[in-house]
Amino acid sequence: MPVFFVSRPKKIYTCVLIFLLLLMSGTAFYSYFVEPNNVGVEQITIRDAKLYQAWGEIKIAHISDLHVGVIGRREARALDILKVIRPDLIVVSGDLTQWNDDPDGALSFISRMEASLGVFCVLGDSDLSTGRKQCIFCHSGGNPHSLRKHPSFFKNGYQQVSLPGRDNKLLIAGVFPKDIDGIHLDVWLNGLPQGNDPVLVLSHFSLPWKTVMTARPLLWLSGDNHGGQIVMPDFIWKTFSGKPDKEHKAGLFRQGEHKWLYVNRGLGLTRSFPFRLGVPPEITVFSFIDEAGAGTMDSGLR
Repeated sequence: MPVFFVSRPKKIYTCVLIFLLLLMSGTAFYSYFVEPNNVGVEQITIRDAKLYQAWGEIKIAHISDLHVGVIGRREARALDILKVIRPDLIVVSGDLTQWNDDPDGALSFISRMEASLGVFCVLGDSDLSTGRKQCIFCHSGGNPHSLRKHPSFFKNGYQQVSLPGRDNKLLIAGVFPKDIDGIHLDVWLNGLPQGNDPVLVLSHFSLPWKTVMTARPLLWLSGDNHGGQIVMPDFIWKTFSGKPDKEHKAGLFRQGEHKWLYVNRGLGLTRSFPFRLGVPPEITVFSFIDEAGAGTMDSGLR
């Protein structure tokens, strides 16, 4: 009597399907509940003699793309980290609020940050979406004649900050490039005080950095891209991101001897895509060394 071996492919397919569903569910849970709150620190040392000679051993903390509605677990963690780091200067490169949201939560969050040389911010496109409510960022109590002192906000403006123990000042410029075309941005930067001294440029967008022509050294700090939020090959990012600067997704870049760009991976999330996977929220801390050569990036504690 012949013996027949009966395979059961349906059972195998069912097991594979269950495994895939569990894997997808676990990944979704992690990327929604865990990683968005896992705020990390990136320690960046820039080796540039001119920046070091002008700014010395200053420690600058940079955050971007907060997208704060209310102060939650992620924001509380960021504030705790900043207290431990104790930076000399804190800078925020835009998108403080959610789109069309009330800015009070973001302003409350930033107001809790402390640094000996101050907290300085620029606005992003989500901040401008709040309409007339955005005025509360720059004007204390809504009074158009009273500019807010802490934190300080720029929209195509600048401020000089006295550095302790040094004769020179740190020049901070905040720009919203959509208001200024490339040619006029060059003229504006070249016309800032302190001649050929370095300038720290805060801008939500990184795209104009490459085309800016100025002889003075600069460090341009921006965000907007969120580092992609989901780890992916660059060709996928460049094809589907829809962001204006596809060349500089995140990290440190250099052009010429003393022209630097850093694109922050962001702290928050938009409501339309509240996930992070392989791209945790970031606080960046900059220091400077009096050595020629390229900048180096060292991962900090997460």
